[in-house]
Amino acid sequence: MFNEIKLEILEAVDLMVVKTIYADVQPYIKSYTFEDDISLEVTHRAFCEIDALLKLSRYVKISDNIFILLDLKEWSDYLELFLYRCKPDFV
Repeated sequence: MFNEIKLEILEAVDLMVVKTIYADVQPYIKSYTFEDDISLEVTHRAFCEIDALLKLSRYVKISDNIFILLDLKEWSDYLELFLYRCKPDFV
């Protein structure tokens, strides 16, 4: 993995940075469909070391963009994160 991109883990309430880690971030397209035909399209995925702070529905910041963690897969020695970019006016 190429852990070159700074990924800031944010507190859900006030979006303050809790921890900074580095990840390999890639463009990625995958749709998640929920009840009432609500669909969200994941635009990026990230590969990083396993960290207890990374949980579903946690917010992360990459550059000036804020993402919500829609899904994650834990592999033997790393995490695969599926990220949905929030609207720019979210913050």
